[in-house]
Amino acid sequence: MTLLNEETYQNDRISDLPGNVIDVILGNLKIRDQIRTSILSTKWRYIWTSAPQLCFDQDLFEIFQHLDDPNTVISKIITDLLMGHNGPIHKFTLFIPYNSYFKITVEYLNMWIPILSRKDIKYLDLVNDYGQVDQMPYIVLSCKELTYFKVGGFKLSIPPNFCGFKKLLEIHLVCVRFESGALESLMSGCPLLEKLSIELCEGFEYLDISSTTLKVLLLQLSDDMKSICLKKAKNLIDFTLDANHNSISDSIKSLPKLKRFSLVRGKKDPYAESIPPTLLTSSFNSLEYLQLDDLNLNDKGDILFFVSVLESAPGLIEVVIKSHNDNDTSQVLDLSKELECCNCCLKLQTVDIYVRANPQYAMSLIQFILANSPSLKILTFNCNSKKLNARTLYRISQDLLWMERTSPKAHVKFLLSTFP
Repeated sequence: MTLLNEETYQNDRISDLPGNVIDVILGNLKIRDQIRTSILSTKWRYIWTSAPQLCFDQDLFEIFQHLDDPNTVISKIITDLLMGHNGPIHKFTLFIPYNSYFKITVEYLNMWIPILSRKDIKYLDLVNDYGQVDQMPYIVLSCKELTYFKVGGFKLSIPPNFCGFKKLLEIHLVCVRFESGALESLMSGCPLLEKLSIELCEGFEYLDISSTTLKVLLLQLSDDMKSICLKKAKNLIDFTLDANHNSISDSIKSLPKLKRFSLVRGKKDPYAESIPPTLLTSSFNSLEYLQLDDLNLNDKGDILFFVSVLESAPGLIEVVIKSHNDNDTSQVLDLSKELECCNCCLKLQTVDIYVRANPQYAMSLIQFILANSPSLKILTFNCNSKKLNARTLYRISQDLLWMERTSPKAHVKFLLSTFP
């Protein structure tokens, strides 16, 4: 065995790391592991008290879930850590898991938020999945340096003296109950906002977004919408709309020119009623990416809608289609005539098709894409393995192999998966 010389032995390489590297290391550790770093060396004894990122999530709550009163214990831990923290806190995450027997109360938030505000908090993530919805205290709106804000499981109202989040770039709203006019007031107070996510929120039937800086919008509905107006959001290029079993028929009033669009339609609506034809023409001519969930590939109306999208989006490069129609007892329709109605030259390069029901429903569409996409690089056909026997599998693979393709580089992948 070679003996280490004294200089090498005493050299503490971890402690000699630059401060920004140590911050990154601590930022990727759970709270419990951050504290454990205090035993590494004398120099590391208190380094964890200046970690710029603090995350209190499900792992922490599971440690104390056996206690009779975990609420008091966990609250004291968070309070003590914040009170004893040295230096700035740029990122703070608090996720209260469902059935954790702990809830974010106004009392605690009124104690914690001022500390975070004084420490230049930039990333604030407060999600209460406990199930009991409380009013979000106004003091949360005082964090002026925020660039990222996520809030979930609260009632939200905006006071008249709200000065806005002047530096906020991204906001996620999950299961929030808005008071009248709260969403509009919040949006108007974020002049630099670029990304907005509204998931399963309540308290509004009309959505009119006029932010000229917004680039990405995700909207997952919890109720039927009467109006979605995005005309004034002129820089919006990426829009995801999840109807979540709710009706959006005739609700989309205006759209800007989009580059990316994803749609999960409401179960109540045919695809043709989701977006008016006039909007397809005016808003999809710059579209490069399209995802359609729950498109019925054995339905004439849905196929005609898809054809109209192709005609309205001559620059479309990537398409993702997910067909979840479980009714595979119906006869497979020949929809080649409907597809031949498309007179445009497709510029598609990547196509992904997922079919949970009868894979034969997709064959006409695949044949059309291969025959009319001279720039196609890869087409992936993903089927439900539970729906295929050996004979059907062989027949589909042979049909795909012999289909005419205009692109000499087109590669077809036939994959089998087990869909939920």
